[in-house]
Amino acid sequence: MPGLLARWRERLRGRKQRLIRAGEQMPLLLVSYPAEAEAAVGELEAAYTRSWPAMGEATRSLYLSLWPALPALVVVVLRARNPCGCLGHHHPPGAESRMARRLASELGHPVAEIDLAYDSIRSWCPEPLSSLAAGDMTGELEPLRYRVALLAVLLHEMEHLAFPERSEQEIRHHSREFYRKAMTELVARELGADYGIA
Repeated sequence: MPGLLARWRERLRGRKQRLIRAGEQMPLLLVSYPAEAEAAVGELEAAYTRSWPAMGEATRSLYLSLWPALPALVVVVLRARNPCGCLGHHHPPGAESRMARRLASELGHPVAEIDLAYDSIRSWCPEPLSSLAAGDMTGELEPLRYRVALLAVLLHEMEHLAFPERSEQEIRHHSREFYRKAMTELVARELGADYGIA
């Protein structure tokens, strides 16, 4: 079975947790991760607490309806890669981990759960031509691209949790549109360059 050895190694080494708090309306994220993913957790935290609030209203408007539809706590399970090759999954009610079920029981409130494959997200390039057109900028583009990609996949999976009736095609359209707008805005503001192909 793919990933079996990695899962056993992870179980032996244990997992860490970090609580990420952002804006008032946004849910708390309880990130569960292997020790070697410390840098990825830092990038996720920067994306959720600094990049998202810094974006303009037009960019954030795609997801403003998301926050009231989610529970106050979302568990985010980080893995390097998923055996299926997916960037992430939302865990529908009944498919959550033991930790999420225990938290929901102890808190007396619903707890949602998703997983993200941080190495797969790092190598994911949804708009390769736009990235090439923006140029390398002496390596400054890559950390920004990774942070926006983490945020786009996180929001994609959260939208699945909040609105299970929406189709994958509709949710994917939102996350692609968000990625494009966020990259355009952040590359212009932080790097002073154009993103995309005119």
